[in-house]
Amino acid sequence: METRKFFRKKTMEILEVKNFQITQELNSMMEVEKLQEKLSIYKAHLPLGKLFFLGVLAGWWCGLAVILVVTIAGGIPVDTRNSWPCLPKVVAGFFFPVAIFLIIVFGGELFTGNTMSLLIGLFAKRVTVFELAYNWSVVLVSNFVGCVLTVYVFAELTELFHHEPWQSYVKGIAVTKINLKPEVAFLRAIPANALVCTSVLLGQQARDMIGKLAAMWFPIMMFAISGFEHAIANMAFVPLGLMAGAHEVVDYRVWLYQNLILVILGNIVGGGLIVGGAEYFLFDWTRQIKKSEAEQTALLRQSHSTTSKLNMQAVPIEPLPPVLVSREVEPLDSDKVRRIFLAFDADHDGLVSAQEAMCALNFLGLRCPLELLRSMMLALECSAERVDFAGFDTLARRVHELEGLGL
Repeated sequence: METRKFFRKKTMEILEVKNFQITQELNSMMEVEKLQEKLSIYKAHLPLGKLFFLGVLAGWWCGLAVILVVTIAGGIPVDTRNSWPCLPKVVAGFFFPVAIFLIIVFGGELFTGNTMSLLIGLFAKRVTVFELAYNWSVVLVSNFVGCVLTVYVFAELTELFHHEPWQSYVKGIAVTKINLKPEVAFLRAIPANALVCTSVLLGQQARDMIGKLAAMWFPIMMFAISGFEHAIANMAFVPLGLMAGAHEVVDYRVWLYQNLILVILGNIVGGGLIVGGAEYFLFDWTRQIKKSEAEQTALLRQSHSTTSKLNMQAVPIEPLPPVLVSREVEPLDSDKVRRIFLAFDADHDGLVSAQEAMCALNFLGLRCPLELLRSMMLALECSAERVDFAGFDTLARRVHELEGLGL
């Protein structure tokens, strides 16, 4: 019996050590999801000039990565490329992840990554549809500008690919992409951005540079080797091919109005709806519980017994009769209440302290002394120090009602 207890104790110690090591070496996926929510707020409120600059910067990195891929993969002799068609794809898959890595580590706003971040923020009610549209439209245009300028100035004007075997390679890429059937382009774009956004999430899980590099490399390699369609990469590949002579065979307007738009939509579905939606609903499938007036009254009647246990005097809070309301007050915006609560939830555990709750109420334009707030928290059968969103929402509405009475 003693031996069994000894081995059980040692097993628990080993498990605790392993768990400790894991939490130290990696950010949990739940932490990454909360980080994406905060990033969505940051991205949605970037000034126009800075947002455009960061979008051009991301296009610069993508353009340089495309030049690198074409230099190496296009340098393979034509006969070898025809005999081993997978060889250029392997080369592209190995080197193109450099672009995503530089955007994440150095800086830049990439449209395909923002489809995930902003939709997670929209699901969590941290950003509005207008803020999402603002970010996506500015970043998409600036990515296009950055990609086209980079390949024009540093590939076309420098005549890097004016000779064989590079010229035929880059022309072939442009012609192939432009001639894709619309439904094929759309379907190929879905897994492309799903893998790119997965790469971003895995990179944010890692805490050291080598870990980020390894985690982000393989999903990007999967999409590049498989031949899926990435809208921002195409903004560099296709214009480069058109500059190399593909415009004599195909019309660039077909690419802009038929192919590129469908690839963008497919990227939104893959990165935003599939990966972003899955990431949000895996860890934040929360619903606000609306309690009836009867349940609230029952909680208030039990407040005195709770107060006596904690040796604190609670302030009884009775539902406000309509006859006592001296003036009409506008109802609180539920979305605004949730967003401010999440902004003060620094630990991402769904709880805020009494001090944080008081500051959050101030952001809502409500004033409530700390001691009164703690007493109200006890009356709602919350802890005097911590409160969840449902409790905070109730507190905010009670304080709002009191201010409507002029108290």
